[in-house]
Amino acid sequence: MTRVHQLLAAAAPGDAVTGQALAWADLLARWGHTGDIVAEHVHPDLAGRVRRLADVRDLGGGSLILHLSIGSAVVGAALEAGGPLAVCYHNVTPGHLLRPHNPALADDCDRARAMLPGIVPRAVALVADSTFNAQELEAAGGVGVEVVPLLLDLPSPPDAARPVDGPPSVISVGRVVPNKRLEDVIRAFTLYQREHAPDARLTLVGGDGGFTGYRAALELLATRVGATGVRLTGWVADDALEDAWAGAHAYLCMSEHEGFCAPLVEAMARGVPVVARDAGAIRETVGGAGLVIERDLPLAAEALAEVIGSPATRSGLARAARRRLAGLDHDVVAGRLRDALAPVLDPGRPA
Repeated sequence: MTRVHQLLAAAAPGDAVTGQALAWADLLARWGHTGDIVAEHVHPDLAGRVRRLADVRDLGGGSLILHLSIGSAVVGAALEAGGPLAVCYHNVTPGHLLRPHNPALADDCDRARAMLPGIVPRAVALVADSTFNAQELEAAGGVGVEVVPLLLDLPSPPDAARPVDGPPSVISVGRVVPNKRLEDVIRAFTLYQREHAPDARLTLVGGDGGFTGYRAALELLATRVGATGVRLTGWVADDALEDAWAGAHAYLCMSEHEGFCAPLVEAMARGVPVVARDAGAIRETVGGAGLVIERDLPLAAEALAEVIGSPATRSGLARAARRRLAGLDHDVVAGRLRDALAPVLDPGRPA
């Protein structure tokens, strides 16, 4: 059985790309494929499951899967290794969205995007999390890109919308980075709070590594616009994240650039209705199971009022979420992934 190694730039708890590599490793093992997960940077908590690139002498003797989300030394290692290569494109944030707060990271992102035309021809299989991501691969010369959504371990969605009891609670989950436009989340929430629910609360869950200045600016903004009940938690463990989900009545996403956006799906699976800006792969990810709007802060505030205050809207979105989640079922996605990765799982098999 073919050995299959996965490569990614950095492995850390709570990171979406790391989560995919770990989930794929479990699938690969179930299918009979051994191999390592290798990253240039590895968080100490993952040292037992992910190997540092610096400690790996040879990536030969098997197939490779490159999870591409930023520039890294693993890209060069994947291109230089001799085995069949699959590229899973999670999208790379355009540098201009990050540069004011982290110029070095912005440069890394721009370099990675510029490398795409050189990476694509080396791959025997191209996988994208969304049609939005696939279009970027195709623009870089990719042919035969397979669209396979993220492989997520989700709870069974509730049969009915979660009732709103107590002060309305709005949540947004993800890294505290400028492309998420969390300043728009705070401003839209402030309008909602001012016009509809003075006792409403907003919880922003996610780490701010590399963007502590941006987080400080967000905290200052919340004070300046007069919002109350705004809390930035930083990174939290799984139990604390579940507690945050359990107390939420609506999810608000105003992100400017997303290649998939797993928290939208995670919200729907927990009975939390979604309001999201139409950008990147957002509309595709939501799949008709949330309110997708333009970047209009008063409209976002009114959309929050609708999904929190209208039982009929909440019920309709809950039904739509169950339909959407059926297409993201773990076994359904796993089957699609196995087909997409066939050229590296069984490289000797005729196409």
